[in-house]
Amino acid sequence: MAIDIKSRWAWARYAAGTNRGLLLAADLERQNPSWTHDDLVTKTVAWIAAPSPSIGRLWTPYRGGVFIHHAGRGSFTPGSEEDCLRRIGDIWHDHYEKFEGDIAYNFMVCRHGIIYTGRGYQRGEANGGSAPPTSTTGKGEVWVPGEGAVGRNSGFYSILGIIHERDQPTSAMLDAMKRLIGHLRGPDVSPTRRAGAQIFPHRHGYDTVCPGNITPYAQNGSRIDPGGSSAAPTLSIIPRMQWAARPPRTVTDVELSARTGFAVHYSAGPPTQSIRAIQNYHMDGRGWPDIGYNFLVDRAGRIYEGRGWTAVGAHATGYNTSHIGVCFIGSDGDATPHAKAAIRALYYQARHLTGKGLAATYHGAIGSTACPGADLRNWVLGGMEAADIPIGGGGGPATGTTGETSVRSITAQQRAVNFLGHLPSLDLDGSFGPLTLAGVKWAQRKIGVADDGLWGPLTEAAYIAHIGPGRPGGGVIAYRSVMAQQHAVNRLGYTPKLELDDSFGPLTLAGVKWLQRRIGVDPDGNWGPATEKAFLAHTGDTASSGGGGITTIRPVVSQQYAVNSLGHTPPLDLDGSFGPLTEAGVKWLQRKIGVDPDGMWGPATETAYGRWNDGERLELDGNFGPATIAATQRAIGVTPDGSFGPATKRAFQRHLNTWASAGLVIDGSTGPATVKALQRHLNTMIRAGLDLDGSWGPGTTRALQSALNQEKF
Repeated sequence: MAIDIKSRWAWARYAAGTNRGLLLAADLERQNPSWTHDDLVTKTVAWIAAPSPSIGRLWTPYRGGVFIHHAGRGSFTPGSEEDCLRRIGDIWHDHYEKFEGDIAYNFMVCRHGIIYTGRGYQRGEANGGSAPPTSTTGKGEVWVPGEGAVGRNSGFYSILGIIHERDQPTSAMLDAMKRLIGHLRGPDVSPTRRAGAQIFPHRHGYDTVCPGNITPYAQNGSRIDPGGSSAAPTLSIIPRMQWAARPPRTVTDVELSARTGFAVHYSAGPPTQSIRAIQNYHMDGRGWPDIGYNFLVDRAGRIYEGRGWTAVGAHATGYNTSHIGVCFIGSDGDATPHAKAAIRALYYQARHLTGKGLAATYHGAIGSTACPGADLRNWVLGGMEAADIPIGGGGGPATGTTGETSVRSITAQQRAVNFLGHLPSLDLDGSFGPLTLAGVKWAQRKIGVADDGLWGPLTEAAYIAHIGPGRPGGGVIAYRSVMAQQHAVNRLGYTPKLELDDSFGPLTLAGVKWLQRRIGVDPDGNWGPATEKAFLAHTGDTASSGGGGITTIRPVVSQQYAVNSLGHTPPLDLDGSFGPLTEAGVKWLQRKIGVDPDGMWGPATETAYGRWNDGERLELDGNFGPATIAATQRAIGVTPDGSFGPATKRAFQRHLNTWASAGLVIDGSTGPATVKALQRHLNTMIRAGLDLDGSWGPGTTRALQSALNQEKF
């Protein structure tokens, strides 16, 4: 479906004229005093026109669909389209502090029927992530028929109608919304980012009047519902970045030609279990470098990338190199026809990629285990009969053939890989072949993200944090501007002194390497976190005197807002200044969400903060009340009624037997044996440091609450 969607550049210059835009320009001017006025205006607009990356956040819009919004109270009567653009700029200003320094909506539609990009095809944050839990959903979730509980932000696009509460939507606006929803559901959007079938008003499950007079249209079957997608039935592989995978600690590759078999597994847990919970168990509970499986499949037949096609797995001892391991998420009897069709499609895709036949088998045939249960075992032995649906785009096989181009073109990826020092240098030919795939994976390992070969938002953010925004050819400025680095080099006595020209050329590179050797870090010429910390220790400066924090991913004011949102007392002033109080607040937040409290808001902190926001968000109060019980029930796959009765206790014991090898008798008792197993499991998964005393007190409950928040129970 042909559709005209205006880019962020259309409204960025109006955002630059807001108070927040002027503050941003002032910050850029302080860091770059050599810029002319025209340079400053251009670069401020460019900064706003680049969307904030959604790092480490679950993004599954195919499970939900779209939420519809309006722009607030009162009335808005634009005299021209310029008034609409100015209104978008004001919304960006209003959202800046709360939503990671960016507008929260994915797309915006004005009364003239013009569609504008907000966050675009990556996750937005406008749909009510703080919506209260219900008997069937957790905090920030909504119930979707056929899917269950789905995150309001993680599972839905947000579309803003730029009218206010007392205004009526125009025909042009409604027609444009219909075109936009049809586009988001259709074949022009990657299958892994395609919108699901639901259309909800913002007020659905949330205490708000939004979207006002658009509410009658914000439902399925209305004027803005384009009907079903015209896309042909295909399967797609959801890449790691979309399920917010942790980076692997290590990766061992294997040639596809070395593959000889295809092994089917099950997770032995509830089909509602998240892939992140499985990965956390494998990495923290088993000590593996990554999730064990090459791919995973859920009940709906969605395929998720685990270690991928070319990495050695950890799914069957003695067969991890030779066999591709595929796990169904669920227990015996849970696999649906959709799931079986997806597993079958993976098998035939594996045969296609290896160029040969592969032995189809199951875990119990190559190891001493009941996995994958009688149903899948008999299905494999019977020839894996299922619907014949091909695998299309969106990851997986595309990882080895076309790459991910939603963030950076193939040529730009090749140029970035070369800049990081890859040898031999890649040809800048725009072709994503095996050499480029290997180069992108090498770059991802170097910058500390999952090496899945897909250059998505997380890879881009980590790359920018590594080399510095706007400087693909030199210098890391996530910690210090180039001029500040030049000043630091001169301060330590470098001769001849560097010119403070804010240009990262050969002389500055040599000076930074000289400084690094002097302060005892690797002289790679990149002023990253190790160099910053060593320089501060060498000079006796503090982080605040050195420039303060990282703002590449999240502006300081947004970091302050995030700290306050987690309950820090006293609340930080939202002043955008990274002083000692803000540094202490960021460290407090980092400890709460389980990352190294270094005061630097980098990709690891953003990922962990995103996971915390997408998780249960329990207060660590040591109270095993209805909220904590319901969260526990969701984790173990029983009805979350908030009552810890015999059925829940038995499921609790089965969970500990499956995921902690507890060996408990399933008797519905939470006596000392069960509590000791719980304490041992929490010590393993989150390093809780509990005494194994078999007594379930507030400390054990706080550790359980923390594990539930991190999807590590």
